[in-house]
Amino acid sequence: MSDQNVNGLDSNGQQPGSQPEYGAYAPNAGNPNAAGDGYGDNNQYYAQYTQYTYTQGGAPNDGGYQGYSGGPYGQPGPGHPGDPFKLFEQMLPQQAKNAVRALYGVIGVAAVVLGLALLLWPSHTLVIAAVLLGIYFVVSGVIRIVSSIVELGLPAGWRVLNVFVGILLSIGGVVVLKNAALSGTTMLVMITLVVGIGWIIEGVTALLESWKLPKSGWSVLYAIVSVIAGLIVLFAPLSSAMWLMVFGGIALIVMGVASIVRAFSFGRTPKSK
Repeated sequence: MSDQNVNGLDSNGQQPGSQPEYGAYAPNAGNPNAAGDGYGDNNQYYAQYTQYTYTQGGAPNDGGYQGYSGGPYGQPGPGHPGDPFKLFEQMLPQQAKNAVRALYGVIGVAAVVLGLALLLWPSHTLVIAAVLLGIYFVVSGVIRIVSSIVELGLPAGWRVLNVFVGILLSIGGVVVLKNAALSGTTMLVMITLVVGIGWIIEGVTALLESWKLPKSGWSVLYAIVSVIAGLIVLFAPLSSAMWLMVFGGIALIVMGVASIVRAFSFGRTPKSK
């Protein structure tokens, strides 16, 4: 408690209980009083200050302030997923989305048609099967090369890998088409090698890419069927040419349907649950 002089003034030259002058310090200012409704003895002149406690790690404080990402400080927002390899299909221009969807649709329809042809005409010569499979691999390789170029936001490593796989598939298809008139045994060996290696490469690539797609169920199915088909084809004996064409037809139909479904789902925002 401040001392008062003979004129009834305190040490600051003010009447006790009056508002202090500008620049003067009130007694016990900054300390909460017993009533808890203000700071200092002269609480009628001091508003109660709201204190915001800073927490560790940038966690949100009592004020509920929001970060630039739309969420509280210290929490990742939707604009920063933290995954540098995530493919942002929604960022593609509409024209590019339509082009990629059309490419997926073309390869899907081609695969279904080739698969049905192998199932409906199994007694035809291996030359027809070689021509059909050669066309399929050429189309598949070209589409993979084009899609890897037009997909914006695709990391450089994935882009180079897709182009490399597309080139291998296209070369394999051209080799099969150029040698379609060889003997049955030679053609069967060539088809076995090209088909087996091509399906394994496509399956492994699709499996690696499936984790960054919104709906990866069909992509995983495509990858599994492709790898299994490639392994079986590589180890198939020469006497099982008919079975090879039947299995190849079924695998082509499954992979074609998966590609058609992908054509409808590419670039679309998944529905929130």
